[in-house]
Amino acid sequence: MLPIIFAVIAAATPTPAPLPVFLPPPTIIHERVSPVCSTLHNIVLPLARMQTQYRDTTARIRDDERQLAKYSRTKLQDGVQLYAAKIDQESTNLIGAIHEMEVLLDQSYAIYPIGKVPKVDAMRQRVQNIIDLQRASADRYTEIYGTIVDNYGTDELQSVNGAFGQNLNTADTMPTAPTPAPQAAFVTPPPSAPADYDPRLSDTPPSEISAHNLKFYRLTQLNAALTNQGRALISQALIAARDCDGA
Repeated sequence: MLPIIFAVIAAATPTPAPLPVFLPPPTIIHERVSPVCSTLHNIVLPLARMQTQYRDTTARIRDDERQLAKYSRTKLQDGVQLYAAKIDQESTNLIGAIHEMEVLLDQSYAIYPIGKVPKVDAMRQRVQNIIDLQRASADRYTEIYGTIVDNYGTDELQSVNGAFGQNLNTADTMPTAPTPAPQAAFVTPPPSAPADYDPRLSDTPPSEISAHNLKFYRLTQLNAALTNQGRALISQALIAARDCDGA
């Protein structure tokens, strides 16, 4: 009797399904990476995002400067140190964001050393110029308003108006960044990397901006140079974006 019961149970028990077999992911034997497209995605687009932060922060700084100037004309000057501290902190935050961009640039130089891809060199130098101008502005804010916070007093307040450096007839030496003219020759680009062959993209880096000279420029001059350098970079970035992403 028992053998019959065991036979019935065995017949009613379903056969377990075989365990799934997990195959390893396919291996990419060769991946083509466009130097210009990599520079666009890894350097220029992060700079554009950082530029939004820079623009918003500098707008807040200008508002705080107006408040500081208002309180500096009062008898007690009770709000001066508060707004000086806010500007000092905001400029310190800017320096942190600028440093992150400098790290990305260093990584790009490690992958594509200077002289290896001329179009990448030209685009990176435009980014470098913008970062140098932004750092000069942020450093100027930190230098002046940090001094007010650390050494609060009437003498420091009276020096604010002239604290951003003198002109020294250097306005004409500030490098400009005109939109590059198209090159004469046109090479048909391969589908994998059209931007690297686009004649509309410059392979001549703009002039570097001397860090020494930046110390003598007023903020209005630095902002004007930022606008000029930014326009030239945007025009090149849009060309690269159309080639790389079809935007």
